[in-house]
Amino acid sequence: MALDRQIIEERISLPVTPMMTAGLHRFTPRNGEVKGTVLMLHGLMQGSDVFFDQVRGGGLAYYLAEKGYDVFVCQLRGRDATNDQLKLEPFGLKQVLQEDLPLIWSSVEKRCRHQDIYLVGYQFGSLLWSAMLARQPELLDKVRGILHFCPQRALIPGGKRKNFWYDFLERSMMPKLGKLLGFVPSQRFKIGKKNESLPLYSDALQWRNGEWKDQWDGFDYLAAMENISLPPSLYFVTLKQAWRGLEHDCRAFMFELGHHNGRMIKLGSKVGNKANYARNELCTHLKAEEDYFPLILEWMKEVLPQNQDIQAAS
Repeated sequence: MALDRQIIEERISLPVTPMMTAGLHRFTPRNGEVKGTVLMLHGLMQGSDVFFDQVRGGGLAYYLAEKGYDVFVCQLRGRDATNDQLKLEPFGLKQVLQEDLPLIWSSVEKRCRHQDIYLVGYQFGSLLWSAMLARQPELLDKVRGILHFCPQRALIPGGKRKNFWYDFLERSMMPKLGKLLGFVPSQRFKIGKKNESLPLYSDALQWRNGEWKDQWDGFDYLAAMENISLPPSLYFVTLKQAWRGLEHDCRAFMFELGHHNGRMIKLGSKVGNKANYARNELCTHLKAEEDYFPLILEWMKEVLPQNQDIQAAS
């Protein structure tokens, strides 16, 4: 618990099967006016702790709650599952998009203290939020803005090191091990903090390697993006480990989402930040709170409809 912060924490379990649960970790201000509702979603082979450090009470989730936002850190099924459970109850994108995310959304709507919603996605979590909005465009009017952290969909060709990491390790070796073991052993090879369900991993690879379509119903996300207008979006990408080419992948993803108010911000010591952030510590690094988190706060205020109207009039 963050005893030095005026925040109430709550853990909410959301059963999706007899063995598996999704969940919410809520951070809400103890006192004062609530300024908005924030939903944060982790990526593939990640858990909700990518947004906070519970030991020291730091991270983006704590920061926004302390600044007056009702924060729900969302967790997909399988994050706390054992390897045997991942083998016994495999799940893929169909279950995530049609069961987990609708349950998470409805659970937040029942509990939140403010109607203005902001979405935050970390890596693959950004793709999931975007996919949800493409499939359910009626939700767009409720979302004021989207924050993306190092999102990647299609990979822009890079050097030998990037090709080895993605082509051999993620596209070839991990699927083979997954078929052998019944789950993807990402923890053992230090490519993720959570072992992953093989069908979800395979579906994510299909999104990355081919067209952005779902195999079970043929839904075409790029075609859907042409018919909707996403809310204002802020894209953060780290310049550390330049061989990954995250800047190029992030820009390509931003362009795939169609015409919208999108802004990409590079983070790293080379561009004047106080730390050279690794891609998995953008929301938990000790220096981020005084470095670039205030920029997020200003942007969240800026994209509110009343403030956009003022800017347009001026």
